[in-house]
Amino acid sequence: MGTVFSFILGEPNAQGNPTRAEQSPSFAIADATSTKLVREPAQSQVLYRDIYLRQQPNRIIFGNDKLKLEFDRATGQWLILAADGIAGNLIAAADIAQNIDFQIDGNWAIAQHGAKLLHYETAIDRFRKGVTLNLSFGVVPRPHQTDSPYEFELTVAYTLFPDRGSLARSATLRRNFSSARASAKQVRKLEGFRFGLPGVGIENPDLCVVDVPGPFLPQTYVAPQTPYKNLVNQSIQLHRAPDAGLGILTMTNKQRQMTLASWMETSGEVAYNSTIRGDGRKLSFWHENLRAYRLPEQYTVTSDIHHVELTTQALPAALAQYRQMLARTLPLATNTPQWAREMVLLEVYPPYFPEGFKGITKKLSFYRNIGFNTIYLMPHWVGGYAPIDLYQVEPSYGTSDDLRELVRTAHSLGMKVLFDMVIHGFDPKSSVPQERPDLFVRDEQGNLARHREWGSISTDWASPAYQQYMVDLALHDLKTYNIDGYRVDAAGYKGASWDAKIPYPAYRSGSASPELMQRMLSAMQAIKPETVLLSEIFGPVFYSVSNLVHDNQTEAGQFLLDRMAAGKVNAQHYKAHIANVLSALPAGANRVYFTRNHDTSWFYHFNGYTPRLMAMEAVHALFGIPEVFAGDPKYSPNPDDNPDVYEFYRRLFLTRQQFPELVRGEVLLREIECDNPWVFTGLRRSNGRLTLVAISFSSDREAANLTLSINTSTTQARQKIQLIDPIQGDNIEFARTGDAMNSVRIKLKPFQILMGRL
Repeated sequence: MGTVFSFILGEPNAQGNPTRAEQSPSFAIADATSTKLVREPAQSQVLYRDIYLRQQPNRIIFGNDKLKLEFDRATGQWLILAADGIAGNLIAAADIAQNIDFQIDGNWAIAQHGAKLLHYETAIDRFRKGVTLNLSFGVVPRPHQTDSPYEFELTVAYTLFPDRGSLARSATLRRNFSSARASAKQVRKLEGFRFGLPGVGIENPDLCVVDVPGPFLPQTYVAPQTPYKNLVNQSIQLHRAPDAGLGILTMTNKQRQMTLASWMETSGEVAYNSTIRGDGRKLSFWHENLRAYRLPEQYTVTSDIHHVELTTQALPAALAQYRQMLARTLPLATNTPQWAREMVLLEVYPPYFPEGFKGITKKLSFYRNIGFNTIYLMPHWVGGYAPIDLYQVEPSYGTSDDLRELVRTAHSLGMKVLFDMVIHGFDPKSSVPQERPDLFVRDEQGNLARHREWGSISTDWASPAYQQYMVDLALHDLKTYNIDGYRVDAAGYKGASWDAKIPYPAYRSGSASPELMQRMLSAMQAIKPETVLLSEIFGPVFYSVSNLVHDNQTEAGQFLLDRMAAGKVNAQHYKAHIANVLSALPAGANRVYFTRNHDTSWFYHFNGYTPRLMAMEAVHALFGIPEVFAGDPKYSPNPDDNPDVYEFYRRLFLTRQQFPELVRGEVLLREIECDNPWVFTGLRRSNGRLTLVAISFSSDREAANLTLSINTSTTQARQKIQLIDPIQGDNIEFARTGDAMNSVRIKLKPFQILMGRL
């Protein structure tokens, strides 16, 4: 337990009013190795190394050499978050509900009922990693119950670490015993916790920019380095994390080169929502921790950890802290075969081919000649994305034998085949819910529950029976068709189950997809070690249980292209998006990029294979794992409509073969600067080879000055560099400049790609 310092404020009396002891708290020191208490007058106390506690008549001050927190001694209200060398308060003093709250039966309890500070204490971690200040509050008064005058006791933990600008917060909620029989029988719904940083800012907000790394929807897009003032009239809820997004909210004072970053650590067990909320003048950062439980009396639940990091450097330093957290809690899957890292993926929709499976099989050699080495086959079973029978092949596509021949032919051409996998539920017309009711989520009344987005009969991901059902299906597909893995659809958090009969917490039914996927992959790899999973959903939790993860929403690519056409974003914005995501993820994460998939046209819109779209496809192919959509009969244009489209892809993929570092090499985006915002630049490095890539997103001729922040003997040896255009075949020579010969000025034609080894 470590050393504990307790501060007794006194409990409310029978009328719910504070006793006199609250006005003069005593300072008690207790050592965990003994029961001896030594009481001293209120004073300043060094707790561990540079971490201290100072008590003033009206304040509790808790800090170290980097951060200082101040609380109202009577109410527990968090008043100040200050940083060494930074003028002013990093947050706004606000009522307690703006800093911490918990949701009971649909209502935020502190916002509705207020909170009463009962006592506080400090504790030194037994491993001597940090010191925690615990503030305990009574919430929801029971004026006529002397045994427990509050229904809930909420203890909020603030942890500081020696010599670091890091704050970790968590909350523990206990529902107290009640002597009232009616209350004792009632089970409350705890729907989660909320952590807030109200009115956050670093000195002058006009000097601050906001970054929210990760995937986005058109309505939630925040361009990299968006000025603070541009967001103060908005409220933006980002992708849930860590299933669908990263969950990081950051603010940087560019003049001070200081970044404040905020996120939660859930170890992938449960999701949280991150929100930027403006009040017209300032921004607040909020995180809603969706740790849902049925809460009987005398039951205790602890939230996940809210991290606040203040770095005296730019954004990448804060993202490095997030990356370290992921490496510790959600390490990359270690069972990824090399072929997955070299994947060039083609998504095929059986109805696009008049002969179904046979039509796909006939075209495989063409696709292989283009450079695709993996086929992702969209649902082949009855019901598609609203499954009716996952075992029965859709008759209009062909037979099981036709499907086996498709896979066999692909393998003979050196191609892999991934099947689609839908786990969110079954179509109401399916017989499976009636035949296997043990696979599904039920509501409080015991009825089969519907998925909140898709309307399907929702499967219970935490159910051992459902997990085994899906393992059996995976082994059936593996043995019947000899597939190489799955692309897993819609595995993001889908809400709690309030069925009183489930033997696990309410949140697990809708958040255990990583556990399910891990079981499926382990079962397949026990038979065929080279099998893989590709997650459609984009968050970091899926890197620990699958081998590849998609980068973004179905709309994201076309949305950015539209914004570029309107002059609202440029190539540097897209580069910053990718750089920020890669800086946050563990090194070696396999991210799959696409500009169009099967949802883009109907769910958003698709403007065709324009030169700018193809420039984006070049970014995906040369800096990641590319995915291309073969076509949809209902939504044109399709790649087959123009021979130049597939020829572009062929030349692009051939370049990946000629330059292995473009496939296996380290992606270096921050190590090269470009003064032209319409030119995307980056480096790939592997085995002593360093390759430069420059891609124009402009419809005009462009010139750009490039500056490298890394130097090798190779780069210093040649005063001129040869760059090639992999699409047009041009060879162009450019001279190096600068004292270290680390700069070069290049010229590009509209939408041109240039690359070469340095």
